[in-house]
Amino acid sequence: MEKKDFRILVVDDDEIARDVVSSILAREGYPVITAMDGTDAIRMLTFENVNLVLTDLRMPGAGGIEVLKHAIRSNPDVSVVILTAYGTLDTALEAIKEGAYDYLTKPFKIQEILILAERAFRKTALIDENKELVRHLRDTYRDMEIIRTVSDSYHPEITAGWLERIERLKEMKVISAQDSDILKKRLVNGNGKGKG
Repeated sequence: MEKKDFRILVVDDDEIARDVVSSILAREGYPVITAMDGTDAIRMLTFENVNLVLTDLRMPGAGGIEVLKHAIRSNPDVSVVILTAYGTLDTALEAIKEGAYDYLTKPFKIQEILILAERAFRKTALIDENKELVRHLRDTYRDMEIIRTVSDSYHPEITAGWLERIERLKEMKVISAQDSDILKKRLVNGNGKGKG
């Protein structure tokens, strides 16, 4: 995942605060969309795919906690950061209990927003990598029966697919280069028997 793929929604009824935060993040290379209040954010979350939501806590209509709940229902992997000038321990605990990724009290430093965005970006990249790994392993286990067939006969298209899969597992650091070489040799040598 690259920054250009990591979409951020900034939600604040204060236009100046919203514009400052979105400008800072956009300069860092993140695609940013904005919502003028919680109701607007909830509507946007229904149609937009976002990875990080930075939302003010107190807004007319729907507040930050409602935005948080809707965002997590829409996408359990989304990171939501609550921003507020009314920081209390109870509010922070409620936000975290509801699934907030973090909580930031206004006024905040620009660097704090950038650090939060970077941490959320890394979290999302790890989640995506993990999903790809799980999918790849699931496909590999599903096809274990095929490898037995391949080792007993000659099927170049199946062999090529397995060689690619083994290489991908090596690139993803699931198996070592040495294990990759062993698997490839076994696969190719097994095929040699079937060539007759």
